[in-house]
Amino acid sequence: MTLYSLQQGEPVYTHSALANKGLRLGKRVLFRHSKTLDLDQVKALSGRRFARVFELEKACWSVAISQSASESLSLIEQLRGTEGITLAEPDLLQVRLYRDSGNSPVSRAPATAVRQQLSLTTWPEDAGRGVKIAVIDSAFSLSAPMLDSMAVEIHYDIDNRRALPVKPAPALLALDTLHGDASLAAIWSRHPDYPGIAPDAGAILLRRDKNWTSDILMSLQLSYLAGADLVQAAWILPFTQQALAEALDYLSYHGRQGKGTVIVAAAGNHADHLDNGFSLAAQPQVLSVNAVSQGVKWPVTGSHIASYVEVPYLVYSSATGKYSLVYSNTSAATAAMTGVLAAVLSVEPSLSAKQLGQLVRQYSQPVLNAQNMIHHVQNNRMTH
Repeated sequence: MTLYSLQQGEPVYTHSALANKGLRLGKRVLFRHSKTLDLDQVKALSGRRFARVFELEKACWSVAISQSASESLSLIEQLRGTEGITLAEPDLLQVRLYRDSGNSPVSRAPATAVRQQLSLTTWPEDAGRGVKIAVIDSAFSLSAPMLDSMAVEIHYDIDNRRALPVKPAPALLALDTLHGDASLAAIWSRHPDYPGIAPDAGAILLRRDKNWTSDILMSLQLSYLAGADLVQAAWILPFTQQALAEALDYLSYHGRQGKGTVIVAAAGNHADHLDNGFSLAAQPQVLSVNAVSQGVKWPVTGSHIASYVEVPYLVYSSATGKYSLVYSNTSAATAAMTGVLAAVLSVEPSLSAKQLGQLVRQYSQPVLNAQNMIHHVQNNRMTH
């Protein structure tokens, strides 16, 4: 890692594998500790704010707040020498260093309804029923009329640690909801001309606008506690810290009563080779999704990519009040894949995360054929 800049006393580091992203060392520290450790009795934490963010099988990850970046480093050293604490590391904020016009291809196919783009001609009437999807995104307005029947179980603001309304509210409309709303329309819309892929699924909506590792950990913890079968991460995280890797491991082994929670992540829109990389999409516990449009694949490569999904889609736009927004790139592909897997699980809930990953790869040669995949699951179920 090399020092890129110093912002308000907080160093930002970069690496050639991070492209235009940097890691900012700020006023937060992550540490792993035994479940029985009384944090109120830890001298280094005296007078500080701290909270658990993810609970493992035999330990917990917590976050503590410091006064400065330099104090964070000092706190890490103190915590490393404390009995009951097995690891301490900076809670890094992942930031964009500069705007990159990128090299992602322009979608050549006309934007249309997501089911039409994926050539879904026969689809389960109750697609998604009995399945819970956790969507982690920047914000959701819930303003689309065709989302009124959406079963929102949790709507939570991770950044500010507060519950949000499950119906449209003026405060929600003031946020940048474009990306989150597009994902919801692709999965939950009941518009007769633009139906979502799994509208009967339950929704766990987690607003998270900043890439603090501790906030992503809390998002995964809430997803697990709420019983999420699928977690959608339709965004790019260039660096995976140890704490996050351990949380992903835990979900893959313990989620869904041992069948494994499926983490669906966007591969990215700029040229990158995922193998041996640091990104979330490169992690072995994650199902990574790339985009394709009329045979032109997005430029991310690597064996970690599980599928290529056709884009773009027309989804609801709060600005026009119509299904006029073009949703594309690997974000759209990730939302579509999440919906497809929710439909598959509603047909055969016994499938493990590993089996789902195998199915996706089997029916993604060369591009996802969701129709054949759902037929395969339906036919196999009928023969059991």
